[in-house]
Amino acid sequence: MNNKLAKNVELELKILSKIEESENLSQRIISKELNVALGLANSLIKKFVKKGFLKLKEAPMKRYLYYLTPKGLVEKTKLTKEYLETSLFFFKKSKEEYENEFKKIKNKNKIVVLYGINDFTDIAILAAKIQDVKINYIYQKKNKKKNYCGIEIISNLMKIKQKKNVHFLVTNSQQTPIIITKNNHSFFKPKSLIE
Repeated sequence: MNNKLAKNVELELKILSKIEESENLSQRIISKELNVALGLANSLIKKFVKKGFLKLKEAPMKRYLYYLTPKGLVEKTKLTKEYLETSLFFFKKSKEEYENEFKKIKNKNKIVVLYGINDFTDIAILAAKIQDVKINYIYQKKNKKKNYCGIEIISNLMKIKQKKNVHFLVTNSQQTPIIITKNNHSFFKPKSLIE
């Protein structure tokens, strides 16, 4: 399953879960709480009503209340299964990519820097431990914490700019890496972050 399809499954699951939690929600509240466009929430809810996953009931002030149907509960279960399978596949694929990269640099006296903090950081740290590779730093712009999982966080690359043999591993797709080619610096970005 590609990344776009996985995000759609996740969003559909979130909408059905939100409606199941509280049946007294408007489309506007759902879109706001899930941080999605009102038009997108509207089209997905219409799709769910058309497929029989939701029923709607008119409420005061030209609003509708949504109820999950038994068919909707079955769909929510199916989406949960798809989401978990996709997440596990994505985790395994990412871990494998980081492990392979750590195998390549294992005995090359590289200063290892993870570029960004998010879920990929956790996966990279796990892969480094499996391959017995030390992560020296985590670079995170605008950060107040001093360390993450026992690894020093730096918010300024000047600290390592002059060091030789630095290897950056991108762990945040939201940050664009600053590629430093001096002093034999290199970087790796897993394919799972690109897709």
